[in-house]
Amino acid sequence: MAKILIVDDEVRIRELLRKALSRAGYEVVSVPTAEQSLEIIFKEAFDLLLLDVKLTGESGMSILKKVREYRKDIPVILYSGVVTPELEIEARKAGANDVLNKDIDVLQLVEQIGRIVKAKERIFQGPVEQERKSLLIVDDEEGIRRVLREFFKRKGFDVFEAESGEQALELISSIKVSVVLLDMRMPGMDGLEALKKILEIKPKLGVVMATAVEDEEKIKRAIELGAYSYVLKPFDFMYLELVVMSKLTIADAGPSG
Repeated sequence: MAKILIVDDEVRIRELLRKALSRAGYEVVSVPTAEQSLEIIFKEAFDLLLLDVKLTGESGMSILKKVREYRKDIPVILYSGVVTPELEIEARKAGANDVLNKDIDVLQLVEQIGRIVKAKERIFQGPVEQERKSLLIVDDEEGIRRVLREFFKRKGFDVFEAESGEQALELISSIKVSVVLLDMRMPGMDGLEALKKILEIKPKLGVVMATAVEDEEKIKRAIELGAYSYVLKPFDFMYLELVVMSKLTIADAGPSG
């Protein structure tokens, strides 16, 4: 039985999560403060940590950073009432395996926890041990495709390219792709329309949207349609790699039963 630690200073949320996770078959421990969490984390073995970002006193981000100094092998999910691009970038760089908004449906949260727990060994294995993965870059600007192509090739990916949504759909139907990096703004078929059609062809395919800050409403719509995540232009390449690798490592793990 997998064991999960919840750290949240709101009693109502702790109890809601405890009940949902217990019903899903997990052993659950919950504490309200950073101090209590750090005391227990290094005494007991956990399969996943679920940390609220805003706590009374020390923050969930601070807990994450301290845990990662000594324990690299525990999956950690941070969740917050407001997930901003800046928060997600900081969390991923600090070692979070996922960053979720508090308004996520509790059943979706339990499913995501199940996927990450099942993928635990793959998440923390070295890159040499992981099978070769493929990436489809969809962007109408050749210069951007070139930079992304060279970056991901150096990381061991097989890279495919499409300059339009229409071309991407043709490739999706004929090649095996692990992740799609899809530009939001393109002539003709835009990113949202391409996203819908891609997921009609391959519903479980991981699609990461590439977008500008001013596309906030479109970002929200893309996530509603089924996009895995998004990255902002100009790219933070370390963060981009973290998002892509995060999708790859949990992609094949189904919901916990």
